Parts: sequence; structure tokens; C-alpha cells
Amino acid sequence: MEFAITVPVILPDLMTPGCLAASGVFVFSCQLSFLCWTKRIGDNLKIVLIALFGALGTLARYGLQGLVQVRTGGTFPYGTLLVNLTGCFFLSLIAQFTLNRLVISPDWRIAIAVGFFGGYTTFSTFGWETAKMLEEGEWTRASAYVGASVIAGLFLSLAGIRLANKF
Repeated sequence: MEFAITVPVILPDLMTPGCLAASGVFVFSCQLSFLCWTKRIGDNLKIVLIALFGALGTLARYGLQGLVQVRTGGTFPYGTLLVNLTGCFFLSLIAQFTLNRLVISPDWRIAIAVGFFGGYTTFSTFGWETAKMLEEGEWTRASAYVGASVIAGLFLSLAGIRLANKF
């Protein structure tokens, strides 16, 4: 029993170079035959690369976040903040550099951007930690955390883009 599944996923254009879909849309299309997803070897390789890089990003996040929290010893989520800020900077730097110079293939660019940085950054953890602070009535700390994450994250994203443009 086989049937085709097409799932449009909204992603920034940098994630989907060469995609034939509308701007900003990555279309994942494959056939499901029992427990095997197949379309082409290239699609399977792309999925494996995303999964592998996602695992590496998750492990990098776990290690860095834990190390920072142990070293700071406080209740403020410095580890999550550092991971999110470095993720903003390095994703922007690498994505912009590879778009400008095309030094890696689109499959590898997707593996890094979607896989590694999807596993590395922790926006859902950020949301949960902020909600917990608000639940505990720690409005000042929650506001500082949100402000630092958003403003510094945007600043570091711009810094990554500008640095990449210099090369």
C-alpha cells in the first residue's frame, strides 16, 4: 500500500535554496510504503543529515546549557540565554556566509540550519522558563530575560549577517 504525502512547511528562503515551491515554502513530498519513507536517495540523505545534525545540536545545547548553569549556580536561566544568543549569532553568520559564498551544498546548509540549530536553540525552554518566573511573581526577572533574549538575539543576528558580509 503506497500513497503520497505532501507537507508544505514554511521556512525562510535561506533554508530552501533551489526549491521549486513558492518563496519561503519548502515542500516535503514522499511515498509511505509500510514503514519506509522513500522518494529519492537524495531526500533520504537530507532527512538523515537533518536528524544527525539535530542530535548534535541537542547534545551541544545540553552540554553548554548545563555547564553554564552549574558555573553560575543561580536560578536565572543563564544557560538557556547563552544558548539562544549564540544560536542567533552563529545561525545568522553561517547562513549568510553560505548564501553569499555558496561554499556548501543546499543539503548541508539545511542540515546545519534546520538540524543543528533546530536542536541547539531552545525557544520552547525560554517560553517555559519565562512562564515559570511569571507564575512565581518574578516580573522583573522575567522581563529582563525576555528583553535580553529578544533584543540581544536580534542584535547578534544582525552582527552575524554583517560579519558574514565582510568576507
